[in-house]
Amino acid sequence: MHWQLFVRITAIPLIVFNFFSKGLTTEQPIAIFHAHDEPYAQVATYVCTLAQQGYSHVQIAPAQQLNPGPLPAPLEWAVRYQPVDYRVIAGRGNEQNLRDLIATATRCNMKIIADVVFNHMANMEQYQDLNFPTFNPPDFHRRCSINYNDGNTITERICWLNGDLPDLDQSRQNVRDIHTVHLQKLIDLGIRGFRFDAAKHIQPQYVQEYINYINRATQGQAWNYLEVIEDADTRPEDYTSIAAITDFRLCNTLLQAFSFGGDLRSLRVPNAVDDRRSVTFGINHDTDPEINPGFPVCRYRNRADAELATAYVLARESGTPLILGKDNLSVPYIKHGVEFRRILYQRGNEGRNVKETILGVIDSSTLLFMERGSEGFFVVNKSATEFDIPVLDLTLTNLEGCYRELRNNFTVAIERRNDDKKYVTRWGTWSRGGIEVQGRDALYFIREPFSQCTTN
Repeated sequence: MHWQLFVRITAIPLIVFNFFSKGLTTEQPIAIFHAHDEPYAQVATYVCTLAQQGYSHVQIAPAQQLNPGPLPAPLEWAVRYQPVDYRVIAGRGNEQNLRDLIATATRCNMKIIADVVFNHMANMEQYQDLNFPTFNPPDFHRRCSINYNDGNTITERICWLNGDLPDLDQSRQNVRDIHTVHLQKLIDLGIRGFRFDAAKHIQPQYVQEYINYINRATQGQAWNYLEVIEDADTRPEDYTSIAAITDFRLCNTLLQAFSFGGDLRSLRVPNAVDDRRSVTFGINHDTDPEINPGFPVCRYRNRADAELATAYVLARESGTPLILGKDNLSVPYIKHGVEFRRILYQRGNEGRNVKETILGVIDSSTLLFMERGSEGFFVVNKSATEFDIPVLDLTLTNLEGCYRELRNNFTVAIERRNDDKKYVTRWGTWSRGGIEVQGRDALYFIREPFSQCTTN
């Protein structure tokens, strides 16, 4: 969590399938809704609606007692990432608020991921002597500044974030014990997943120890991820053996592809973290300029580009999408992207072909066409103008039959003709074939019985 000109809450999503090193595993989330800085009681009012939409997990704000602040707008939320006392539940609600949220979520088969901040403590005047309620000066590393470009990770793991957040020394057993007591308390309340903030600033062996503890305590039934922001000294591969991580590498790839002048054909083999569990996003709370102004990584100039990148993330087979709550509410196609992912997740579990392939049938820098085996497809047009071609040959694809677009509820037919080639013979109506996509739009199609195309 860094903030100077920017607040860097080193979000480290690591998806943990690592129980006693590759033992028990937990199911990878379909999609994670990030209830960024929302009161627990408020999240409880709509968590079951998210379940109906297709989400499997909700990520909430850190629960420990924190710096009361205030910090200047719009960084008020950053106090949640300045711990004071891990014994007390006092994040965006009290312990009863959290119990109620978890109970409500459990009733509709949703799981709650808790954000935990174990790298550092709060920067507060009353604790300048480092005598916190449960920590004393020997529990901290000496104050020093981080160098992100010195060719090693030493300062990143022992120095103070932003130069002023007291850095805990996890080599001390009592520090780790206090943290595991906090983890156990949350597990006992019903938390079934953890995000480790600023994970790259903690020695990997201690992050692994926390993950192992969670897996033992939950019988491998918690899904965990680490916030790891890649830099000149930190490689994602240093942490992927521990748990899933945030895929900032893919985020930067999407930034280049979806921004003005970028080429969507670069996503046929995207530069991303080589881990199918990685937490993927078009935009998150750190990279959103309305939430964290000045953050220098993966920063879009045009928010609509980031929203289209989010649509792409939801269409993929690999990765674990993390969706910022406000985008789910304000961008029409995103909630249908979650529905698309849920449907194909279920069909994949049934043994159907849902493999992700970006097709080369349309050679365009601004339109991307992705098939998900024979069960669905996704089209995104980043251009401001409509994309329209009257004939589309899909012979060399897995697509055939009738497909329904989830948001607009129109049908598309892909049929084999007398020349033994497959074409789009219906696009919303039998009076036209080919493909038509409005500017700055994303469409999700799922396979339906062919009668759906003949009756509409």
